[in-house]
Amino acid sequence: MTTRCLSLLTVPLLFSLACGGSDPGGSTDGTSDSTSTGTGTTDNPNPSVASTDAPTSTTTSTTSPTSTSNPATTDDPTVATSTSPGTTTTTGDPVDTTTTTGDTDTTTGGPVDGFLVGVHTSDVSPTDMHLDQNVYMGAYGAPFTRGPAQGVHDSIFARSFAIEGSGGGLIMAIVDLPGMGNQNTRAVRQKVAELTGLEESQVLVGTTHSHSAPDLMGLWGGVPGDYRDYINEEIAQSMAAAWDARVPATLAVATVKAPNNNRRSWGFTDDDMIILDAKDLDGERIGTLVNFAAHPVILGEDNKEISCDYVGYAVAKIEAGLGAPASLFNGALGDATPKVPDGMYADDFARAQAYGELLADIAVAAVETAEPIDDGVLVWTHTEWEQGVDNLLFNLAAGLGILQFDFMSQGLSQVVLTQSTYFRLGTQVQGAAFPGESLTRNGLAIKEVMKTPHKMILGNTGDALGYFIPSDEWQTGKNDNYEETVSLGKTAGDTARDKINAMITADNPNF
Repeated sequence: MTTRCLSLLTVPLLFSLACGGSDPGGSTDGTSDSTSTGTGTTDNPNPSVASTDAPTSTTTSTTSPTSTSNPATTDDPTVATSTSPGTTTTTGDPVDTTTTTGDTDTTTGGPVDGFLVGVHTSDVSPTDMHLDQNVYMGAYGAPFTRGPAQGVHDSIFARSFAIEGSGGGLIMAIVDLPGMGNQNTRAVRQKVAELTGLEESQVLVGTTHSHSAPDLMGLWGGVPGDYRDYINEEIAQSMAAAWDARVPATLAVATVKAPNNNRRSWGFTDDDMIILDAKDLDGERIGTLVNFAAHPVILGEDNKEISCDYVGYAVAKIEAGLGAPASLFNGALGDATPKVPDGMYADDFARAQAYGELLADIAVAAVETAEPIDDGVLVWTHTEWEQGVDNLLFNLAAGLGILQFDFMSQGLSQVVLTQSTYFRLGTQVQGAAFPGESLTRNGLAIKEVMKTPHKMILGNTGDALGYFIPSDEWQTGKNDNYEETVSLGKTAGDTARDKINAMITADNPNF
């Protein structure tokens, strides 16, 4: 017991040494661990100001499935499994598992003519009961130093978007959290697969990376066990409800520019905003998905209230302007930060509102220029690989059992099994889930391989494993090498980029 306490006391010190105590970007950036990636199959060429006691849930269609408890479990990472007919599995070195699924009958009950789309939104804010047990917010400073959240300024949500096409289906959820440890995302994927009959690789769980939201990673103090179970269950139920709500739909897409900054002093960053808009066959809007890269760090470390940061204001105004549910997935956000309009603001919440509403105005206007995705084809692929964990802080925290991640021993080293999913919509959109915070040059190197006119990177999706840095940018002094201190290691960026690009290049000849 004494040893444990002494060890825990060393974590803030080591974290401060590694990270400079807090994010050097101040209220414009922060530490982060986020993850998400994938591969696909080829078949066919508002915030409401409230401290909520009882979170609510809304859906566009059917009632969500019955809720049951599903605690996280640890799978054997050395075994690649596939239960669907028409699925192939290949294994590389040391563990390089790629699963490709293309049999629509196994996931949908039959071929799809055109797209089916469903959405669902669930309030996942901690209740007063949860807050009384100490809910720590993530992504600023050392563990515990910020103190537990003192209330809920604006509700946080799980927003789910389900798409099915002639090549299969995907459910994508974005949650207002700094990130989620793989123990949590695995529990969600398993539950959604159980409720829907989909493969776990068809379930993409992402996080906005708000630095004013609960710590489901365990790096900054964590959350009570019952809140962790509650939010995992709510996310899974939302994703299943979106799948159940899907109806015949049309999809349209647009790509425009929106303002952001690059904190590592590059003269560029990924400033593309991609808008995916769904309507039913009567022309009524079902929902809108926006993909854009910028750290939600306008609210600083001194904020003690749960909030979505600018993302909540953006989504609220998009929903008001378009009259349907909306979601905002962060992109290659590793070194992308907000570019708040000049002006005098009463406080950081007003600053966050100004930036969020600026992005919303751009997104709403872009919908008018969206082009249809007209062939109803959804292609998806999924890949998994082991990544070495060279970061001393991560290894120490994992050894102490405070992380909500599973790291595995490999000799004297630690590795983590991570993943990515690639998808394509017709011949207009290619996208990939990235298992953390890709730096700009890594993200652009992935988009360069895509040949569709609209290109999406869903950051912090599928995993939340910190910064992924190109090896030629490693410890070159940019941003005082801050991102390197919250990275798995020098090889992580190149490896993730190459794994994702392999999926893209395998599909490119098919259209």
